Amino acid sequence: MQFFFSSSEYTELDCVVLCGGVAAIDGLAEIIGERLSTPTIVANPFADMSVGSRVNAQALAKDAPAMMVACGLAMRSVR
Repeated sequence: MQFFFSSSEYTELDCVVLCGGVAAIDGLAEIIGERLSTPTIVANPFADMSVGSRVNAQALAKDAPAMMVACGLAMRSVR
């Protein structure tokens, strides 16, 4: 956040989006949101995607924050 504020014209946050493996820790988004007094969510790159019927959607949702980079790279070719 310090880098964000020092390298931009913005002085406040509208929302914090957590991603990466650590973002899946239960309760982390709530703790950070309370400490920062800012809405905080856990990123899920699969939220608006259709997945195959054989995919365990619950397991995928749990691992989703750690797959942000992979999804971004995969979507580079989707236009």
